[in-house]
Formats: sequence, structure tokens, C-alpha cells
Amino acid sequence: MAWRVVAASATGRAHLDRGQPCQDAFASASAGDLLVAAVCDGAGSAMHSDVGARQVADGVVQALVRVLQAGPRPLELAVDVLRPLIEQAVNDVRGELAMASVANGVGFSEHACTLVGVAADATGGWFFHVGDGVAACRFAGQQASAVSLPANGEYANETWFVTGDNWQQQLRLMRFEGPVDAIALMSDGVQPFAMTRDGADMFQPFFEPVVRYLRGVDANTGSQALHATLADPRTDHITGDDKTLLLALPV
Repeated sequence: MAWRVVAASATGRAHLDRGQPCQDAFASASAGDLLVAAVCDGAGSAMHSDVGARQVADGVVQALVRVLQAGPRPLELAVDVLRPLIEQAVNDVRGELAMASVANGVGFSEHACTLVGVAADATGGWFFHVGDGVAACRFAGQQASAVSLPANGEYANETWFVTGDNWQQQLRLMRFEGPVDAIALMSDGVQPFAMTRDGADMFQPFFEPVVRYLRGVDANTGSQALHATLADPRTDHITGDDKTLLLALPV
């Protein structure tokens, strides 16, 4: 078994109007039937959050796949074994960002970003999550989807970042098990049209045609089509935020 991973980021209208870059990033890696993937959403108020998002996504995914590919299957990992691995991976990237901050004369918090990720095989695995964004797994058959919802601060527009002092207290892990049909990781810019209104499940009128199309094309073609969907001007009426969606399909 292998994975077909299709992902894209589209710069939000609000960022385009201000001349800002896309502050989202994604990364994925697979080894045999193991998948590790992540999506990071840079804080809009942080000057270098696009850099932070890219380094956190890349660094965490590469660190975890190196460790997990030689270990037990994801579902066999106890939470007290997996959590330190994720914490170490994030702390290593935080150290790199801290050194870059000193070298470039910018504050560490200017790299602020969220993190939503997955370590899984076709039988299930774990979501790991700091801040907003959504992770979801749709199962084959009638089993209800597994969803890791966003976490916000005191106000709806506040969230938690891996650059925060209390990031480890905000790290949430969720185990899911069943025959995986599709895994989705998304930044909060995608959530309004990709999830149901209550956030409890994938919005099938959006996902069903997307997944059906992606099963019939290669990853590059699929990523280009996904980018066109996310960049469609009609989404500007829903959100002005950057939009990133990563879909992983077992093949």
C-alpha cells in the first residue's frame, strides 16, 4: 500500500490586496504504508510567519518520518510515546527559528504559526494539533469520520501557535482507527466550505467530487486542479484568508 498526496495553497484575497505572501505551508512524506503530513498557518500579524510555517511543516514531517518508519505501526504507538517524539520535532524547529531570529534581528514570535498534522497508515493513526485548522479522516463504509477541530483562545479570532511559551500545553493528540478512505488536513481558510456548519464532518458536496477526480489523475495534475479550486474567486466571498488543503488517499 502507498499514498497519493495532493496538496495546494492559495493566497487569500485579503493578503493579495495588501501585497502579502501566502503564509500557509504544507509538507508530507511517506515510507511504505506510513504517511506523515502537516499543514501550518502563519499568523497574519507576524512578519515572517510564512517562513515559520514552511520550516515547521518541513521540519516536523521529516523528523517524524525518520523516527516512525523504523518503529511500530502508528496505531501501536501509545500517546506517552508519540507525544515526546512530536515535542522533540517541534522543539528542534523552534531552536532553528530562534537562531534565525537572532541572526536576522527579528523577534521569535514573528515566525508564529499553527500546526495540524497526521501520522497514519491505511488502518488509522494519530492527528496532532496546535491551534486552529482541521484534520479529518473519512473511513470506508458507514463509520463516522474522525475530526480534530480547531482550538481558539478567549476570542474566536485568537488561537495558539507553536512559537508560544505554552505550546506544549496546547498540543492535542487524537487517535483514529478504521479503514481509511481519505485524510484531509486544512488551514482555517478552507474550513468554511470544506466542513459541515457544525464542523463535525467533511462537507461531502465539496469533498466527494474532489476525491473522485483526484483518484483518476496523478499527484501533479491533482495538485494543480486543487490549487485552481482553492484560488477560485468565488471563495473570496467566503473568506479572505489563505487557503491550504492536503488530501492523502491510500492506493
